[in-house]
Amino acid sequence: MMIAFKQKMLNLLKCFRKQWPLFSNSERTTVCGADCMLMALQLSMAEVNKQHHGDFTVSLSDVLETWKYLLHDKLGLSYENMKEPENYADLKKAYHAFLTRSNMLDLIDVCQKCHGLGLLSEDESIAPVQLLEFISGVTNEQENTRSVLSTPSTPVNRQGQENVKVTILAKKCVCSYLSVLVNSKDDLALAHILNVPDRGLGREAFTNLKHASQKKEMSIFLNLEEEAVHLHYLTL
Repeated sequence: MMIAFKQKMLNLLKCFRKQWPLFSNSERTTVCGADCMLMALQLSMAEVNKQHHGDFTVSLSDVLETWKYLLHDKLGLSYENMKEPENYADLKKAYHAFLTRSNMLDLIDVCQKCHGLGLLSEDESIAPVQLLEFISGVTNEQENTRSVLSTPSTPVNRQGQENVKVTILAKKCVCSYLSVLVNSKDDLALAHILNVPDRGLGREAFTNLKHASQKKEMSIFLNLEEEAVHLHYLTL
């Protein structure tokens, strides 16, 4: 069952790659996965909090509650028993504006666009609940639980799990560099590059960079590149 769902996700991404002009006017558009969606939401919440409360502070609990609400809202699932986050309309607008500026589409938008245009067959369709579980990590958690239950916990196995985490982080770093090469407007990938390894760049500093770039109507990467060239000439 898990293999069948992964194949559906693969078909969805293949559909996007083949028909990308139907999704975006830019050939540099990239798909935003669950981790990037959450990061974009966190940055958007910090920006909205700055507008309404004067600071960039945003608690992890608020981010997770808003994340849950946003997923149900975008997927058209019931959220009647959930409390609407403060300034939700502004948060949602800021979230989509951030993705637009970064030449990105999230998985939900890609899936809904594919279905809306009839690009996927009935067998390839992904139900909203399935996509919610995938983005929320429920599917992976179930798979990991089965793996843990079937594998005794020993020092060797724990070391292997740590090696897997390091490998995943390394792959994410490499993918971030490749993403910026493909799409220079991918500010989320650039944020990961700037923070791994830790360079002491906090959320406020990153947001300041983002705002400065927006004023110039360019990506953070191109803005930094322009500033670097300017500093180079000043030091000559």
